[in-house]
Amino acid sequence: MYIALFSIIIIIIDQLSKHFIRVYLSQSQKISIIGDYFYLTFVKNRGAAFGILEGQRSFFILTTIFFLVFIIYLYKKELPKIFVAKIALIFLLGGSIANLIDRIIFHYVTDFIAFDIIKFYQLPVINIADIFIFFGVLILIYQLLFLADRGA
Repeated sequence: MYIALFSIIIIIIDQLSKHFIRVYLSQSQKISIIGDYFYLTFVKNRGAAFGILEGQRSFFILTTIFFLVFIIYLYKKELPKIFVAKIALIFLLGGSIANLIDRIIFHYVTDFIAFDIIKFYQLPVINIADIFIFFGVLILIYQLLFLADRGA
């Protein structure tokens, strides 16, 4: 039950932040947070990171749905016994659904968080959902590599 509640909170935070960006920023407009290193900008991402597979909306929707079914399967199987895995699943579920909502409603994912800390390499513009997905994956990897043997 609480997994659904926390996932919904992630979805709400993500969707509100994206709504704010779509309303108050024009596409590609930049608002500096920390000089040229960290800024907000409105990017319509019709693909994956860096626009990879741009225009493959149906592919991303179906892939996300399969991924969500897999996450729910993991939750119902073994992982709920492991606290850190529960956190990872909450992050993955909330972030994936939040980006799926964008793809279904707007036909793109709203990205707006930009880091330009490496001058010779452009990092992808991301959103709140992406951050939760990233940390969900990191937590699962940590669980598998360092905690699995301890039965944590």
